[in-house]
Amino acid sequence: MRYTIIWLIFFPALLHSNATVAADTTKCSYRFNNYYELSLSGGANEFAGALSWAHLHGFGKKKQKFKIGYGLRLTSFAGKDLDYTTAPARLTSRATGPQVLFSETFLESIDTVTFSSAQTNSLNISIQLQYSFSKKIDIGFNIDAIGFSFGPTKTGTLISSIKPSGLSEVQSARPTPFNLLLVSDNDIGSLNSELYLRYWFRDQFAIKSGITFLFSEYTTDNTLIFDNDRFRYKSLMFLLGFTYSPFKR
Repeated sequence: MRYTIIWLIFFPALLHSNATVAADTTKCSYRFNNYYELSLSGGANEFAGALSWAHLHGFGKKKQKFKIGYGLRLTSFAGKDLDYTTAPARLTSRATGPQVLFSETFLESIDTVTFSSAQTNSLNISIQLQYSFSKKIDIGFNIDAIGFSFGPTKTGTLISSIKPSGLSEVQSARPTPFNLLLVSDNDIGSLNSELYLRYWFRDQFAIKSGITFLFSEYTTDNTLIFDNDRFRYKSLMFLLGFTYSPFKR
């Protein structure tokens, strides 16, 4: 009985002590592997800039070369004389499941809205994957998963071989407000992704280069041919970026 009383007195204190240590450890460990980045991407008549934060979790007991994580990215895309084509997979592939990755493109269902200037901004939660060959070199891939877009209203020219006579060629559009990663043309809105190689020239500072694959999407004010109002531009650009990680492992 005496030992039971002593146990009842000290057990809550022991739990509190262990919980405090665990909380402190979690709080301390979370500061590691936070990446703050500025990325610039460009092509012939297009440009994108992105500010991002990512937190990565390493796998393995010691070296933890493979990491997976999440982040938040603000991307601004701009271009001139860009052709935005029909976006929904139900029209481009005539399917809406994962099979769109392997489906043919039905050109007869695709229309175009050409913008003399385009500008979309997106704020998205991203998925992060990375592998470290050494303390100096990483290879990685990231992709936006969900978020929203905003930007100015733009006027474009509708191009279609079956345009009804009463439908105006000049159409107003604004960035599609909701972004969601699905599969290929099932995607909705403006989404950014990067494939990169990073070099740490100091413990906390690195440069990276690679490619950016970006979807930019507009929704027209009017529902147009094939009962569609979403038009997408797909861009593949060269990437150059700068990384800062105050506590890197």
